[in-house]
Amino acid sequence: MSEDLTKKLTKGDQDTILTAIKNLDTYMRSSIDNLDTYMRSSVDNVVTWVSGVDSRLRRLEKTVEERLYDTRPIWHKVVADIAMLQTGQKHLVEVQEAMRTELSSVSRDQIVINDSIRKIQLDLHAIDDRLRRLEINDNHENSST
Repeated sequence: MSEDLTKKLTKGDQDTILTAIKNLDTYMRSSIDNLDTYMRSSVDNVVTWVSGVDSRLRRLEKTVEERLYDTRPIWHKVVADIAMLQTGQKHLVEVQEAMRTELSSVSRDQIVINDSIRKIQLDLHAIDDRLRRLEINDNHENSST
């Protein structure tokens, strides 16, 4: 392979090969230039697009910050109101528990009162029966005299 094969070529073949190499070189340089132009254009388009997205994002962040500034006092009030509601609910649970205890006590007292009233009613019936018997006896004694 150390043999120089270009020496076997004719002058016309050498010119054809040189022309083909020059054409290939020109084509490659043109392709590289076109690719470079295309890449630069694409990068410029990406930069423009990213700049647009960045601009829109900044406007959106500004709008969100303004809205937060507007709504922040509302949220503080909502949090405070929720805390008050939780405190009130806790108090209501405590009151409810106290009422259950008191209701249980009242229920026991009601049972004692009901028993006392039944005893009084029984005593009244007994007294009423005794009064009737006395009246009947009194009427019989008065009628016989």
